[in-house]
Amino acid sequence: MKNLKNPFHLKGYYGPNLFCDRTNEIQKLTENINNDVNTTLFSIRRMGKTGLIHHLFHTLQKQKTHSCIYVDIYATQSLSEFTNQLASAILNEFPKNKSAGSKFLDFIKALSPVISYDAFTGVPQISFSYTQSKQYEYSLKGLFAFLDQQNKQIVIAIDEFQQIVNYPEKNTEALLRTIIQSLKNITFIFSGSHKHLLSEIFNSAKRPFFSSTQSLYLDSISEKEYTLFIKKIFVNRKRKIDKQSIEFILQWTKRHTYYTQALCNKIFAQGSIDVTINDVYNACDTLLEEQENIFFQYRNLLTSAQWNLLKAIAKEDKVYHPTGIKFISTYKLGNPASVKRSLESIVQKEMVYKKITSETSYYQVYDCFLSRWLER
Repeated sequence: MKNLKNPFHLKGYYGPNLFCDRTNEIQKLTENINNDVNTTLFSIRRMGKTGLIHHLFHTLQKQKTHSCIYVDIYATQSLSEFTNQLASAILNEFPKNKSAGSKFLDFIKALSPVISYDAFTGVPQISFSYTQSKQYEYSLKGLFAFLDQQNKQIVIAIDEFQQIVNYPEKNTEALLRTIIQSLKNITFIFSGSHKHLLSEIFNSAKRPFFSSTQSLYLDSISEKEYTLFIKKIFVNRKRKIDKQSIEFILQWTKRHTYYTQALCNKIFAQGSIDVTINDVYNACDTLLEEQENIFFQYRNLLTSAQWNLLKAIAKEDKVYHPTGIKFISTYKLGNPASVKRSLESIVQKEMVYKKITSETSYYQVYDCFLSRWLER
């Protein structure tokens, strides 16, 4: 494992020693894979889905019984781009200097690929230049067929899977479902952060993927596990951090993975050998000051009614009845109808999200740092 100067990383996966918990989720995903069950993995953004997938892949690849392919389709706009991303991910998993990689290159020669290399990372990229979508459908079927013939079980994680609903090819869901149904050696993880879109894809009886996966929701890490993790990381780097400081970190970031990592990264970067609560306060202030210009831009993108509602939700932290008389009158938000319109707008803009539990539901500001800034 690379010895990072700052062990609280904000992107990428750096091995199990810098990964916190998720034991139950790894166990569930592994169980599904071993039993040939596809999984839909979802959570709000920046809760650690991608890190969890790479940690799972690290665990599986140590066993040398699986080949793992990660495909991020967030930036794709069509079936052709999806096909190119999948082909590139396969080549990345099966390098051309290895047996399976050579077989893959021989296989795709018939598909007339263009192979290039990313100028910054050196990672190989494959693209196909066809004039008809049917040609991409044929290539996609061929790519999956190649993987299905390998002598190892294949696990494919498709991140931001809900992006396929935006493709101009309206048969994409049906096409993928048809292909996947015939595969015997591949297990899928469909990951995403738009719960309502993923739910529609996998839970609507009118859609091709209906009832074809088991759902796994990624929530915040427990306070106990995160406390032990943060303390361990500081101790391993010959530093100290007191209990009060860790408690405040987890309360201030709401145990949201990205924001907890970002705050710990800032605290660590300050260089204190013996971290106190004042060091944590200073790091919080610095983080909010660094993003203040962005927060002011958010204000310019919203109407005054939307902005005032956003502030009110931040001050409450969790709002269970946003059109209730008490909430509206406390923050002078107008009438229920206007609040409902403003709420729909800021939810659509992903400034606010609705958290639904088995017992209740509530609204919360999406960006934890924005929420803390608005409280002020």
